[in-house]
Amino acid sequence: MYPKIIKKILKLGSALPKISGHVADIGENRRWLTETEIEIEIALTKLIETFPGKHSVYGEDLHGTFLPEDNVWIIDSISNTINFLHGMPHYSIVLSHLYKGKLKFAVVYDPSNKELFTAYKGKGAFLNGKRLHVSGRKEDLFFLIGPYFTPPRKYRNKALKVIKAMSDKGITMRVLGSLAVHYAYVACGRVDVAISFNEDTFPEFAGKLLVEEAGGKFTDFNGGDLQIETRGVIASNGLIHNKVKDIIKK
Repeated sequence: MYPKIIKKILKLGSALPKISGHVADIGENRRWLTETEIEIEIALTKLIETFPGKHSVYGEDLHGTFLPEDNVWIIDSISNTINFLHGMPHYSIVLSHLYKGKLKFAVVYDPSNKELFTAYKGKGAFLNGKRLHVSGRKEDLFFLIGPYFTPPRKYRNKALKVIKAMSDKGITMRVLGSLAVHYAYVACGRVDVAISFNEDTFPEFAGKLLVEEAGGKFTDFNGGDLQIETRGVIASNGLIHNKVKDIIKK
């Protein structure tokens, strides 16, 4: 199954850089939706339907209800549509596989940089086939935060307080866009922690497996395990996880 999924995602992703910045926002019930995202979710769903066994899809655009079959495929067809709409890099195609409630496989593909991040439960995390590991830094930290801080986001004030607290401690901050890419960058050691005031969990399950298989830690703001309804995520190298959790609590 997984080689077929990867092949399909690479094919779907290869077309995105050429059209990024030249597609329309068709969102009505929510902002930032493109025909391309719908096409990607349909294509992946059709492939999944060819696999043996019972399967359901939980996707941001067409399959918004979580149906607990033996096999659940969680899809974020384009993580950070706004970057894609504006011709900016760091958007991604994201997919994860749950088997009987347990994470087994994840993929995050950033077509702008031709970077394919994959993770297999118990077998590791990889970037274009090369094994990944989180950073070993405890000082001179680098962190990513997202997604959006403009009104009327309910979490805006808390997010700004977290940014100030982290910055006051001399920790360097960036906001790239795709939360899935944020988690992938923690997994490969480019950054030490990613803090997300997430509004759904479509990219989070893939991020969790990537980070944990790379030796890091992935929890909610209280240190609990990721759930479908989780809002507020810390992905880190593990060494600084409690430190970041304490900053957010304060």
